Amino acid sequence: MHVLLHGGKTTYIAELMQNIGEIEAWDLHKHRINLVNESSKRLGLNIINTKVKDASIFDPNYVEKFDKILLDVPCLGIGVIKRKPDIKWQKQEKDIGEITKIQTKILDTCSKYLKKQGTIIYSTCSIFKEENDKIINEFINKNNDFEIEKINEKNNFLNIYPNDIQDGFFIAKITKRI
Repeated sequence: MHVLLHGGKTTYIAELMQNIGEIEAWDLHKHRINLVNESSKRLGLNIINTKVKDASIFDPNYVEKFDKILLDVPCLGIGVIKRKPDIKWQKQEKDIGEITKIQTKILDTCSKYLKKQGTIIYSTCSIFKEENDKIINEFINKNNDFEIEKINEKNNFLNIYPNDIQDGFFIAKITKRI
């Protein structure tokens, strides 16, 4: 199995895979890649190949290469405001438009890297519909070869709202049919 990860869940998934298969982990920032490499070494994981890479820029070398893709996309971070209260002072209304353009570009680009019958997990630590439901629904409406998989009997998406004991997150599962 060949997996593409974009975000910080890499070593956990490598452990779930029991260090069998291949993972490519991309991030824009070298220091975050270094953290993954350090954690991998400490945990004895050798299936992770890290790259400093912008997931929004199309690379034809990756077309239909991956069975699964986790997109832990950059977001406004409103779901983690309890742990990072300065977010409310740093963000402005115009930021939602800028971040959704990046999120849409990453999803559109990385969807081309998915094999037939493959799965994309799209995740944010935000609770805004503009960063979540809206992006997924627009993507599905533009791409007939993809479908949303229900997270549970009632919902296409998993919305976890922040409270005293947990952060907020959004998760969607998208499958490539053909």
